[in-house]
Amino acid sequence: MSFPDTAAEDTRPTKPCQNFEGHRRVVNGVIHLPGGQQIVTSSCESLRVWNLQTGEQISHWDDENGGILAIALSVDGKKIASGSLDGVVRLWSIEIGRVIAEWTGHTNEVPSVCWNGDGERVLSGCRDGTARMWDVETGNTVLEINTGLTQVYTAIFSPDWTLIATGSKDDRINIWDANTGKLVSILKGHTWSVNCLAWTANRSTLISGSYDESIRTWDTSTWQQIAVFTGHTD
Repeated sequence: MSFPDTAAEDTRPTKPCQNFEGHRRVVNGVIHLPGGQQIVTSSCESLRVWNLQTGEQISHWDDENGGILAIALSVDGKKIASGSLDGVVRLWSIEIGRVIAEWTGHTNEVPSVCWNGDGERVLSGCRDGTARMWDVETGNTVLEINTGLTQVYTAIFSPDWTLIATGSKDDRINIWDANTGKLVSILKGHTWSVNCLAWTANRSTLISGSYDESIRTWDTSTWQQIAVFTGHTD
């Protein structure tokens, strides 16, 4: 796996080609809708749909109860899952612009949600130290992983959906079997909370970001650290 050469830093100013104004709180999520003409943004108070070319707001969906922390788009592009301050995972219909299901079980804030590849499961990570896999059709929890850690900040499926990676407040990344919830490996290297994770499409590399200001890559065949990228100051 190769990465771009960053030796010659480009310091030229970058100007936005469009501004989207309307949220009253911090924007914590952005997703493209199918067709590439619209985006959805989220903040604690609402979800908003925008015309990507004009910046015009198309619709505005208030979250009166939960306080949205994270959003993820379904594979068919018709639904959005959200994680909230009140510990509830909510399912939104894009067509009608409102909540169509609420899934309860977590006991703290849910800062992470993602879908599996066939759209039948949603994975959530919670600051109660657990990750849950939900059946989208029934809303039932089909797998609960008690990580034994203080708080889960992020939880994601591997590209083939067989593994789950979680990042936590406890400086580590845990790898779990997505069918059984059994712990597969513990990745140590970060010195502060791990708050974002991504797999490469071929599942060969896991990428992590942390409050320790570093980005790290991991070989998923050996679970050994490959590289550390530094330069950020926060």
